[in-house]
Amino acid sequence: MIDNSIEQVLRDNGFIVTEFKGTSMNPLLKSERDKALVKTLSGKLKKRDIALYKRSNGMYVMHRVYKVNKDSYVFWGDNQTVLEYGVKNEDILGVCVGFYKGEKYVEFSKSFWIKAYGLFWCSFVWLRKFLNLFRRAFIKVRRIFSKKN
Repeated sequence: MIDNSIEQVLRDNGFIVTEFKGTSMNPLLKSERDKALVKTLSGKLKKRDIALYKRSNGMYVMHRVYKVNKDSYVFWGDNQTVLEYGVKNEDILGVCVGFYKGEKYVEFSKSFWIKAYGLFWCSFVWLRKFLNLFRRAFIKVRRIFSKKN
């Protein structure tokens, strides 16, 4: 039997192009449309890197590094406000170096706009939380008024 797991492909090739699923990295990466180019990690991740890691339950996750600790990382998705603590270096499968939007490839290290987006998005946690609360309140108010009509 052939092992085609993500880990095996990364070990064999040093990289993998994988379709992104889920909404946690919106608006940067769109589910089932964008593909991420992930390379094996050499060294440590840096703040704002996007990494692919595997949780203890076997789930693969691609999130942004919020904080680098001495022996672990703190991650979060661009579309989330809850931080994920305690991700160890051995949990990291690779680092996302770019992505495909259709046929167009965007390399993180060469794109000013992607760097600016990462810096802005990671620097204004309070704004993200406020916008998320505002969005949820707006949805609730809209539901209330739509029930009355």
